Amino acid sequence: MNHSRGGRFVPAGEFASLARRGLMPEDASIAAGAPRFADYPFKLGVASGDPHPDGVVIWTRLAPDPLAEDGLGGMPGRAVPVQWEVAEDEHFRKVVKRGTASALAELAHSVHVEVHGLKPGSYYWYRFKAGREISGTGRTKTAPSPHADIKGMSFALASCQAWYHGYFTAYRHMAEDHPDVVFFLGDYIYEYAINAKNLFRDVTLSAAHNAKTVTLSQYRLRYSLFKTDPDLQAIHALAPWVVTMDDHEVENNYAGIHSQYNTSPDDFLRQRAAAYQAFYENIPIRSTSIPNG
Repeated sequence: MNHSRGGRFVPAGEFASLARRGLMPEDASIAAGAPRFADYPFKLGVASGDPHPDGVVIWTRLAPDPLAEDGLGGMPGRAVPVQWEVAEDEHFRKVVKRGTASALAELAHSVHVEVHGLKPGSYYWYRFKAGREISGTGRTKTAPSPHADIKGMSFALASCQAWYHGYFTAYRHMAEDHPDVVFFLGDYIYEYAINAKNLFRDVTLSAAHNAKTVTLSQYRLRYSLFKTDPDLQAIHALAPWVVTMDDHEVENNYAGIHSQYNTSPDDFLRQRAAAYQAFYENIPIRSTSIPNG
């Protein structure tokens, strides 16, 4: 599988290498100097996911202009250093892990940090810093140890979040219940064109949204649009997510290399590669989920 980068497709091996550079806690290739942003860069919030007994993935994506139509969030075409820290308290008086990751332009300036060495079944708080800007604080929880005596665990299920069909009030109520973990069962985005026929929110969108998503820039823009929702950001910042795909992350009812719209296999593979890459960039998942092959 190949991946779009600056108008060309990046070979899968190179893509995986780039992604792993972004996952490294310390990266000697990070550009020197504090970056400057045209606006606050953490407008897409923070998130955590894939909890293990000894750790979790923490995520953010730099996007001072989330709805920039090129899908790049108003970011320059270079790597940006992002500091991160994890603490046992929400005031960060007892920081237990910290480091610096590289937000790569090739991955839409997303950051996936796989944090290890944490205690099982425990709450932690995390945040990021880029230049002089500090993200909001996220709360996460590690999974219990395999042989723990679990007396109770609260969890929530969600799926099929069609942003344009209405507001995410359900996520607001979900956050009030403070679940330990959220299981998301697919259709994080929908690929359909958004226009007056299906847009039930009181917002005005540019013409770029009135098109079916097929390119990497379009998929990135669609994730950015959905992730601007404050209730979705709130539940992401409150609990770790375990996420799987369904079909609309790529296209309705697709199967393998086959599109229901009779797109040629070669063209559809390019579309699917773009969709898989955008999914990785915007979801708090591990390097084992990097698209490859």
